[in-house]
Amino acid sequence: ARLAVRYWHEDNFGDFITRLARHHIDMEIDAGYRGPQFISVYRLLKETVPRDADIPPLIEGLLMRSIIENTPYPIPMYNAILNRVKVERSINYARAGFIKAYLVRIARTRKQDEEDVITVSLNEESTNVPYRLGRLFAVLEKSQSDTNRELKSTITSKYFSSAATTPAVVFPVLLKLAQHHIAKSDWGFKSNQQIEEVLGGIHEFPAYMNLEEQGMFMLGYYHQRKAFYKKKDVNDKK
Repeated sequence: ARLAVRYWHEDNFGDFITRLARHHIDMEIDAGYRGPQFISVYRLLKETVPRDADIPPLIEGLLMRSIIENTPYPIPMYNAILNRVKVERSINYARAGFIKAYLVRIARTRKQDEEDVITVSLNEESTNVPYRLGRLFAVLEKSQSDTNRELKSTITSKYFSSAATTPAVVFPVLLKLAQHHIAKSDWGFKSNQQIEEVLGGIHEFPAYMNLEEQGMFMLGYYHQRKAFYKKKDVNDKK
């Protein structure tokens, strides 16, 4: 068989290790008690395609180049992961970690202060509207599940993708539905408090969110869900 070299990079070993470490630091995310400390490149690439589908060779090369050269991650890979989240309506630690890393590197390239507010776990102080909208969606999702845990059709299955794209259309409907669920819940007052806390930093719902804003939405959603699970685990141990 013939061997073709697609990419050649010369550097010293120390710089290679430093840049690999920078990649893992940027990828760091709250994975709970079951998630691994480091996410492999292969695992990341598998998150871009449906199960058992082939990974596009172009994305493999672009990802390795961005890691070795410490540059922003490839836009096609970011778009592919966002698409998998919206289609499957599910975000795991690997997807959330890459979204966070992508946004961190974009902010770093632009030399913006946003890098400091893109955190490993929940950032309740963040005033970023897409991030807070993601948190709000997680709160509304929980208020629904607290009322009926056996629902076959949830707001996540119906509205997640549109909420991440066109908040102004979706969130007024979701807030109205939430009051219906809260009225039936024994913990309704707690849900109302959480909704008011998150809404406090949102002056209006955006008509449309671009891909970077959709990533912040998904990150806020992931962080808020992880925070709920942590509180539940602590209460269970008590």
